[in-house]
Parts: sequence; structure tokens; C-alpha cells
Amino acid sequence: MDIAGDLVTMQRLIWTSDKPKAAGWYWWRGLGEDMDPLILFVDTVGYFQWPDGASQEVGLTKGEWAGPIAPPAES
Repeated sequence: MDIAGDLVTMQRLIWTSDKPKAAGWYWWRGLGEDMDPLILFVDTVGYFQWPDGASQEVGLTKGEWAGPIAPPAES
């Protein structure tokens, strides 16, 4: 088994204040130091769901985004 040959470089994501413009999974972090980053799914109309079930429009968020996150390949 060639472990080195099986390793794939992950996409490097950069935090930005630019809001997502396409559907997909994104990292989001709020501006407060007491908030942990979250992974959220943004839908095709620009909404996402908070962990408590409330939905919100991406354009109303205050924080930074990174993504979209590419799904893993099938083995």
C-alpha cells in the first residue's frame, strides 16, 4: 500500500467577508471571540439554517465565510 500516493492535497480555504454566491457547504465564523466556527449549507436562494433551526438570508450575516467545501470523492 502506497500511503503517500493515496494522499490528496485538500483545498486551502481563506476567510473572507465576501458572502457566498452559490449553493454549497461553507465555513462561517462570527465576529465575536466567544463563537466557534460552523459549517453551514447555503441553498440555491441564499438561505442557510442555524443549528437551532432558524433560517437566515446570507446577506444579513455579520462574519466571515470560507468555501464552498468540496465533497469527498468516492473510493
